[in-house]
Amino acid sequence: MKKFFVILLPIIFSAFLFACADAEEKNYNLYNLKLAYDNENNLLSGEMIFDYYNYTGETLNDICFHLYPNAFRENSSQSVVSLANYNRAYYDGKCYGDINILSSNKDFDFIGNDENILRLNLENPLNINEQITLKIEFECVLPKINHRYGVGENTINFGNVYPVLCVYENGGWDTNGYNSNGDPFYSEMANYDVQILFNNNYKIASTGEIENEYIEGENRIVNIKANNVRDFVFVLSDKFEIVTAQFDETTIKYFYYQDENPNQSLNTSVLALKTFTELFGDYPYSTLSIVEASFVHGGMEYPNLVLISDSLNSYDIYTTVIIHEIAHQWWYGIVGNDQYNYAFLDEGLAEFSTALFYEKNSNYNTTRSEITLRNQSNYNVFQKVYKDVLGSVDTSFIRSLDDFNNEQEYVYTTYVKAYLMHDSLYELLGEKKYIKCLKEYYNLCKYKTATPTLLIKAFEKGSGKNLENFFYSWFEGDVIIN
Repeated sequence: MKKFFVILLPIIFSAFLFACADAEEKNYNLYNLKLAYDNENNLLSGEMIFDYYNYTGETLNDICFHLYPNAFRENSSQSVVSLANYNRAYYDGKCYGDINILSSNKDFDFIGNDENILRLNLENPLNINEQITLKIEFECVLPKINHRYGVGENTINFGNVYPVLCVYENGGWDTNGYNSNGDPFYSEMANYDVQILFNNNYKIASTGEIENEYIEGENRIVNIKANNVRDFVFVLSDKFEIVTAQFDETTIKYFYYQDENPNQSLNTSVLALKTFTELFGDYPYSTLSIVEASFVHGGMEYPNLVLISDSLNSYDIYTTVIIHEIAHQWWYGIVGNDQYNYAFLDEGLAEFSTALFYEKNSNYNTTRSEITLRNQSNYNVFQKVYKDVLGSVDTSFIRSLDDFNNEQEYVYTTYVKAYLMHDSLYELLGEKKYIKCLKEYYNLCKYKTATPTLLIKAFEKGSGKNLENFFYSWFEGDVIIN
């Protein structure tokens, strides 16, 4: 989901790509997870009981799940990091991990180049609006790597560690695999009831709220509930210190171990939550954890929890990453999107939201105008270098992660250029109307899956202007940035 960078498919406009999820209130799928982590062997054992409701509008003969940890296996077809980040990620040399499905109450097989999709085959068709309970037993070997999933130098990160339900759309399951460009994830809202056993020497940060915990021998067992979230993540470390604060009904926790300014980082987190609540709409959860972590990229967002890399080379950048990742609680978390095919929807808006934070909090001595000028300059340098080397550059937005030639092209398109699109909208509409449009977008797609067309719809409604030509000129790469 690599979220913040320090800046150094053919286009298909068919109706189904831009349909919003049904607004009708329905039962959410329930992940009931029992997990146990063996830190001596870097092994996570898991049992998942999954209550699935068939709201696809079609009769199903199978149900598919992503097995993201298999991207970390030996001979995987897709590297989990770019060559430029290889040594920082693999701090102890190349190391592998995977997920092994031990059993299920349904016949199963695997599809995908890296066996990255688990397909459960149903003995009887599952009709529309029917419910089924699935059981899966699995084991994960965690690699030694500073990444979303792995044993890092200071933290153990359990991102996307369990079988994750694929999204069903367009008559089939979305089975896009892992990609080192961006965040190759696409998931819908669900409820989680999670029990985790781990060595008592560790402290835990997680999505959701710990309902109870107790000691059993050398181990700690925690029970966590998280409702109406897109993913579930947890992080363990024997180095964590914790400071906390409160904003309205939300408890903010900052987990750190080497940050020399923990209270300042906590205050920034609280102010970001407050600022974005006022600008966009309510933060509907009772917890938010900001976690200093071993992570190869700048930061990473999950519901109720964000990772902030411990390897960032200045505190100013560290602060900006905190703000950017908290913005993702709105753009990806509450308002979701297909990050594999429409990464610009959340990344560009999280970037511009960060600039809005600085605009509203002048004590940080950074302005939106300064950020915009820097982004324009960086983007123009990128374009010139690319054209000089390759002869041309593709800056269109609507393409899959596979269609980006490299990480730099991805970053400058989905972060920097998408930021400039929002800045141009801000200048065109004025602050008041722009913020009104963002609130409209939030309310239109809260807890659902946003799409490019829904972004246009919200901004046209909020502004009272016809903006389709404006947006598509950016989407298709026609805009010239000077």
